[in-house]
Amino acid sequence: MSRPPPDQALEQYFSELKQRGVAHKQLTLARHFLRHLLSTLRDLPQDGLGYRKAAELTLRNFPEDAHFVELIRDFFPHWNGEAPDTTTLRAAIPTGNTAEQSALQNALVRMNADPWAHTTLIQLERQAHQLKSMHRYAEELKKAGLDDANIQARLKLIKLLLFTIRDVTQNTDSYRTGVDQVLSLCPHQERWHVFVSLAREFFYFLAHDPDAAGKLQKQIGTAELQGMMST
Repeated sequence: MSRPPPDQALEQYFSELKQRGVAHKQLTLARHFLRHLLSTLRDLPQDGLGYRKAAELTLRNFPEDAHFVELIRDFFPHWNGEAPDTTTLRAAIPTGNTAEQSALQNALVRMNADPWAHTTLIQLERQAHQLKSMHRYAEELKKAGLDDANIQARLKLIKLLLFTIRDVTQNTDSYRTGVDQVLSLCPHQERWHVFVSLAREFFYFLAHDPDAAGKLQKQIGTAELQGMMST
């Protein structure tokens, strides 16, 4: 069976997930994860080894969660054209025999599967603001004398928060909602106060508060931060 274009495989897979009754929240998270996977995969060999490498690289940018590993395994047959009722690229586009047509259509499919193709100016401006805030945050953490492991753990958790609210208007309410959504992913409720403290300290950087450095919670240890991300 021929392998379908990545975006077609993705849509066919999500159609199946909907039929399984998967909740909207889980569908949204799965879609963003698999789009990252496909984006990484586009520059790798289009075979099992390439898929495995793309999965390894993608997992590095997401919290450790067995659900993501299961998504990778579950999606592979759809990506590889092994799932039932998968149509080919030729069935979805006008037929043509020239190499130029094939190369162009493949390029269009790869572009459409990449998040870059769907990014708006507002999203770019929002991300630029977030990245600048994170850079200032990291610099102040270094000045405060925190070790690299502590800093990287804080940044990883804050980046997850920003990822969670990436598509909504940035304000206090959406920030609080994002915090609640991240907390819902953490099974250890006794550690929620750690993330709440991080979110509070970073909010001052996101809000351009000139006294943001004075709000740092330097007492939060590396073990506490890493415990937040443990299963």
